[in-house]
Amino acid sequence: MEKMTALLCRKLGRHILNWGAAMMAVSVLAACAAPSGVADFAAVGCKQISKRAEAKINWARVPEIEIRVRDGEFSPMVTRLQQGRPYVLRIRNRDDGLRVFRAREFFKDNAVIAVGVEGQRAPETCIASISIPARQSAEIRIVAITDGTFEFEDNVVLLPFIMSAGPSGAIIIDERRETAGIN
Repeated sequence: MEKMTALLCRKLGRHILNWGAAMMAVSVLAACAAPSGVADFAAVGCKQISKRAEAKINWARVPEIEIRVRDGEFSPMVTRLQQGRPYVLRIRNRDDGLRVFRAREFFKDNAVIAVGVEGQRAPETCIASISIPARQSAEIRIVAITDGTFEFEDNVVLLPFIMSAGPSGAIIIDERRETAGIN
């Protein structure tokens, strides 16, 4: 019986040690956001538009959508966009601590043209999340390409919805509807 207990304790100890090491590694990697506040860890295969199409966008006339974070809550929780249109998303952190806008699928499936945090432009556009320091803002220039519902969360851990209360909100991209052309 003592042998079995010792074996069980050893296995359990190893299991806890492995989980502890994994959580520590995830925490360390979560802090690896670039100085621009943008994390591109686990971001691959992002959609793009041609340079020619990008050059035709007049960013001064594009709709600006503002999302605010206050007391850890995003407002509005649901944002609607139209497929095929460019937007400027501005995320304002009104809290006294760092907030992370994690929306890996949204960023991957739509064309991110530029990202900046407090005027500091990020060199990469294929991203997974944006870290927004206290009382600062992030700006994302994006073209909505893929219709659907994309959840986002405030979570510093790299793995989505791990150690999280679930999604903080959603961005819905409505499908572009063509007219029938009937006179």
